[in-house]
Amino acid sequence: MRKEKTLIAILRGIADLLLEESMRNPKFANRLEEILVEVSNRRVAPKRASVAFPNEQLPDIYSEWGNKGETEFRLWLRDQPIAVLRQIIQQQDYDPTRKTTKWKETEKLSDFISDSLRARLSRGSSFIGKTDKRGLPPTGE
Repeated sequence: MRKEKTLIAILRGIADLLLEESMRNPKFANRLEEILVEVSNRRVAPKRASVAFPNEQLPDIYSEWGNKGETEFRLWLRDQPIAVLRQIIQQQDYDPTRKTTKWKETEKLSDFISDSLRARLSRGSSFIGKTDKRGLPPTGE
């Protein structure tokens, strides 16, 4: 924090010095203006477009969880591309604070999805009462 304050003080001193010199010397003021205009006219790099999958192409994680069970589901998720995992998180609204946007590891994202799905299923099944060995409500078979 102290280094930041020192740097701010130095930059303020330089800005004051530039202002003072530009008031005295019009040639210097013109040259400074040209430099500042060049910097402000530089193009900003466009953001990279993210790869978006339509909702029809995203896998149904609830049916996969039901078919595979938790362990196999976790392994299956780790085989999915990061773009698909991010779309699943967004579609299911698992991360409203957007803390996962900086995560780059497939394992971390897939664990987050699995844990969120398990938590959501456990909340929903608590109202029904009985669950099978996978933590899912009975299907009525």
